[in-house]
Amino acid sequence: MSISLFNNYLDRIFSKIYDICYENYKGLTKNPRWLLMRKIARFKTGRNIVIFLLNRSTKLYSLPLNESNSCFQDINVDDVVNNLKTEGLYLGINLPQDIVKEIVEFAHSTACYGNGKTNMGFFYHQKQQAQTKSGKDFIIGHYFNTSLLCGAIKKLQNDPKLLAIAARYLEAQPVHQGSLMWWTFSGERTYRQQSQSAQIFHYDLDDYRFLKFFFYLTDVDDNSGPHVCIRGSHNKKKLSHLWLRKRETDQDITDYYGSESLVKICGKAGFGFAEDTLCFHKGITPSHKDRLILQIEFARTDYGMQQDFRAASLLKYI
Repeated sequence: MSISLFNNYLDRIFSKIYDICYENYKGLTKNPRWLLMRKIARFKTGRNIVIFLLNRSTKLYSLPLNESNSCFQDINVDDVVNNLKTEGLYLGINLPQDIVKEIVEFAHSTACYGNGKTNMGFFYHQKQQAQTKSGKDFIIGHYFNTSLLCGAIKKLQNDPKLLAIAARYLEAQPVHQGSLMWWTFSGERTYRQQSQSAQIFHYDLDDYRFLKFFFYLTDVDDNSGPHVCIRGSHNKKKLSHLWLRKRETDQDITDYYGSESLVKICGKAGFGFAEDTLCFHKGITPSHKDRLILQIEFARTDYGMQQDFRAASLLKYI
């Protein structure tokens, strides 16, 4: 075995051990109920039993909405929900260009934080200087308090059409779990860096049922970090993927699901899609151009683990 292959193998082992330890530490110290959910929700039978019990103990959801106020007039709720149930994915929930413009202007005039660290704040156009000053290589740049600071993002998380889709898919009153916006920076990455920035196939466990809406805020092509989803994998996983949840290789995923199940999502700024990220998915590492993306998530329960809220006193510039 070559040194590079051996180092890559060690990286995989370290990343897996780190992920397990960190998940358990975070759950035990912040929300044990969230940790219990993550142990149960990976199994379809476990999810179905919990949802059945929750439905029996709560009233039927009622969501009176005026969909004429939505930014997404051309979207048919039934079409989206039916696709989500079978494929876990629906493409083409596109933002109006005035909304794109407002959010992008916000992104350029507001500090993002290198690798999600609250003491690593910088403006996007100052990224190179920030890296030099900090001595860090930034893989991603996260924004905090987005819905508090940007009216367009606040409007989207309350959009009646998105809420209607979420309500139908969740079969419950949708709860806003969080909005996240981040840059994914181009460049070569190690396995560990890719793993930490969701650039290796994985699936999420944010609730017993949950749904995410993604919106590209920059043009995304093959070279600028397209999102990849394995359609249908929210309904079907092999046993080793359930018992030993970890980052999976491209080869393992395509061997099991077939290359025809892989959907690489490219699109212009404003292109959006809905996804049940219980599906295997990843972001491809951008090779030539940075990517800016917005995520809005709904679930049946808010465990307080997905929000981007941070106290202003914790946010520091480099």
